[in-house]
Amino acid sequence: MKKIFILLLTTSFIIACNKKSGDDNLKIVGNIEGLSQGKLYLQTVKDSALVTLDSMIIKGNSHFETSLHIEEPQVMYLSLDRGTSLSEDNYILFFAEPGELKINSTLSHFFADAKIEGSENQKLYQNYLDTKKKILTAKNDLIRAQVLADKNNQEAASDSLLTLIGKTDKRMYLNAVNFSVKNKDKAVAAYIALTEVAPLSHVYLDTISNALTPEVKKSLYGKILTDYIEEVKSINQ
Repeated sequence: MKKIFILLLTTSFIIACNKKSGDDNLKIVGNIEGLSQGKLYLQTVKDSALVTLDSMIIKGNSHFETSLHIEEPQVMYLSLDRGTSLSEDNYILFFAEPGELKINSTLSHFFADAKIEGSENQKLYQNYLDTKKKILTAKNDLIRAQVLADKNNQEAASDSLLTLIGKTDKRMYLNAVNFSVKNKDKAVAAYIALTEVAPLSHVYLDTISNALTPEVKKSLYGKILTDYIEEVKSINQ
């Protein structure tokens, strides 16, 4: 089932944008502090691979700017070519939508320091990630406590902590479900359903899909979600 999910998610991506359309509706500007020389790439996903939409050469000035036309909100990547560096901190995932988007970061912490403004979907996505991070932190604390209890042969405490860890997993899953339903009129809702809900369980996928507005259902991620649900149902028949 996981393979089917990945296949649907990657092969169904259509690059709903055009770098040389003549009617650009998305402008992306930003600054990478500390970057004096290198290359930035604006990328998206097609057929399970990153496809470059534009490249920007940085030489002496850490500011960058690009523009393109997109049909609807969608996930993109700002990628950094560090040359001979072996760093894996080279990608910033963000939700693009028509308008002006600002991406500021640093060379030393390209992903972690990224600040993105100008996209409502991105703002909601970041709020979701912040909440998820808090839940993950709580889970990690419980795991450390459970390992310690187990090491000290405190069986009752260990079992209790394992129960709490399971509840935290459920909380994380339901947080994703609730986010998608609450933000039913935004493309990010369908994206979260695909990337955060579907890989864990299919229980609430119909609930999310039925809650989405008609516009979101017709969106890039809305269509992929519908296809995925239909595929799951056909297999389970």
